Amino acid sequence: MAGGVRGTLQRWRENYYLSHLLASVAKPLHFPLAGMAETLQRKVRRNGFALRLPNGKNLIIGRDTCVSLASALFWHGLDGFEPHTSRTLRFFFERAATFIDVGANCGLYSLLGALWNPELQVTAFEPVPAIFDSLKRNVRLNHLEDRIHCQKLALSSQSGKANLFLPVSEGSRDMEGTGTLVAESWQAKQGSPTIEVRTLRFDDYDKLYPSRVDLMKIDVEDFEADVLQGMEAVMRRDRPFIVCEILPRAHRNRRTLQALERVYYRPYWITPMGYIKIDHFDFDRPNLMDFVLSPVSTADTLVQDLQVLWDLNTVRHQSAVTG
Repeated sequence: MAGGVRGTLQRWRENYYLSHLLASVAKPLHFPLAGMAETLQRKVRRNGFALRLPNGKNLIIGRDTCVSLASALFWHGLDGFEPHTSRTLRFFFERAATFIDVGANCGLYSLLGALWNPELQVTAFEPVPAIFDSLKRNVRLNHLEDRIHCQKLALSSQSGKANLFLPVSEGSRDMEGTGTLVAESWQAKQGSPTIEVRTLRFDDYDKLYPSRVDLMKIDVEDFEADVLQGMEAVMRRDRPFIVCEILPRAHRNRRTLQALERVYYRPYWITPMGYIKIDHFDFDRPNLMDFVLSPVSTADTLVQDLQVLWDLNTVRHQSAVTG
C-alpha cells in the first residue's frame, strides 16, 4: 500500500503541469534555505559525538576533546573531515596490519583505523600534553587501549628535546592544531608560545619496539622532511605506504622530495579524480594538501585504483624477502 502511494506521488511530481508549479515555488526557497543550512552548520557546534560507522561500530569523540572535529562529523558524517584523505586511509586500513599515526592530534585516524579493521595495531604519536590527554581519553572512550598505543613524543631526524611553537587558540575550546617544530615557521615568526617536547627518530623507536610497518600518516605542519629522515631505515626495510600532508611553502619542500628520492619513493597527489603522480610539490593546489608517498609507481600519471599500487608493492616486497 505504502509503495503504491509513494509511486503515485513520484509520478505526480513528474507531471508536466505539476512539476512546473512545484519548481516555480521551490526555486525561490532553495537559495535562502541552502544559505541557512550552511550558516547553521558553521555556527552551531557539537561538543562530543558518536558516529555510526558502516560496519556498525561507533566512533566516539569525547566531550571537550575536539569540538571542531565532532561538529564536522555531526553535520557531514564520515566524509565531513578530509573526505579524500579519509577514503584513502580507509582503503589502507582494510589491508594493513600496523598503522603509525604521526601527529595524531585527538586521534581521529587512529580510532577510525582500529574500528575499521579489528586486527589493526596502531601507534599514535602526539607531543602536545593537552592534546595527548584528549587522544588518550578518546582511546579509552572507544575501548581501544589494547590496540592503540599512545606515545607523547614528536618524531624527528634527531632524538632529544626541541621547542614546539604552539599558537594560542582563540574563540574555541580546542587546542590549536598547527603547532610545529620548524624554527623558521610562521608560528615562530608571529611569536607563538613554545613548549619543550621530547623528540625521537622513528628508527630509534623501532629498535626499542621492533615491528613491521605497513602504513603511516604524517601531519606535522611542515616538519615532515625531518620525520622522513628519521625513519629512513624502516622505509627501506618495510616499504610502508605513507599518507602525508605537505603544505605549499617558499622552500618548495625540497628536503621532503630529497628524503623520498633517497629511498626511491614517489608522491601521488590525492584528488577527487584519483591519485596523480608528481615529481615536485611546487604547484597550486588549493584545499588539497595530502599525498600518498608510495614505495612503488606505475607508468601511468593517474592512478584511480590504489589496489594497483598495493599489489605491486606486495609482489616486490615478497620478491625482496625471498630473493
